[in-house]
Amino acid sequence: MNDSWVAIDFETANSHRGSPCAVGMVSVESGRISKSFTTLIQPPAKYSWFAPFNVGLHGISESSVEDAPTWEESFQEILAFVGGRPLVAHNAAFDLGVLREACIASNIPWPDITYACSLVVARQTWVLPSYSLPYVAQAAGSTTPRHHEAGADARAAAEIMLDALRIHEAATLHDLLAGRKIRMGRLSAGSWSGCQSTDSNTRASIPDANPDADPNGLFYGLTVCFTGTLLSMSRKEAHAHLAEVGGQPAAGVTRKTDVLVIGTQDPSRLRPGDDQSSKSRKAEELLAKGHHIEMISEADFLERLACSEIASGG
Repeated sequence: MNDSWVAIDFETANSHRGSPCAVGMVSVESGRISKSFTTLIQPPAKYSWFAPFNVGLHGISESSVEDAPTWEESFQEILAFVGGRPLVAHNAAFDLGVLREACIASNIPWPDITYACSLVVARQTWVLPSYSLPYVAQAAGSTTPRHHEAGADARAAAEIMLDALRIHEAATLHDLLAGRKIRMGRLSAGSWSGCQSTDSNTRASIPDANPDADPNGLFYGLTVCFTGTLLSMSRKEAHAHLAEVGGQPAAGVTRKTDVLVIGTQDPSRLRPGDDQSSKSRKAEELLAKGHHIEMISEADFLERLACSEIASGG
């Protein structure tokens, strides 16, 4: 196998994609992880504040990056490590969105990059209750410990893609994507396109959602239900954002549900002895019967929503 690519993961200081505060990368050569690179980053000045929600996820604060390189300096290190090879990321729409928006904020032209998404590949490789990074990494046999630590998450994404290559008996990243009818994403000066399935049967109709939403959005055509309390916005606001990007909010979990977003559970609203909501139980029951339902956290919902809003020009 003569294949070479780089897995990458960004952490951000706040909800804006142009606020990278850390990056992790691992290099894959001929089917093996060969070397790695991580650094904290001072976010571009325009988006340099640290939101409590983000700090709570990754533990990086404003004081953590006081002596870190700027985005301009980090960007040059990233390009040098990548060396023109394809990138791989889990939910690549997020990570490549970070790169694009940080460059815009710093008046830096976009580089020429091709990339693949291990989330897109995972959906065609495993049947899981959720395709967020910890679930897929476990399915791929990854023993990488932390989630929301850039170096660990980049390594987990690499291990996911390597296991998918093994399962599908593909010699190279290009062969894997071609065999699964997945289009490589591409970024170049002034333009970009996402990594996505080219199978015409992968998207459903959206009769009650925004008819002008970008079909490349991560919630486009999906029926999405919420359970628990969202910390970032009200349920009504979540429904509005979801519909705007082409998703269909749903009141309950049914066979038509594609995604269940799990917020913070109020123990007083659960049945005695239960540690999950009735919606979560219903989703697991349907999954066990062969119905495809993904369960994601509020953090994953916000990441995908932000990527979809960027795709739609929001």
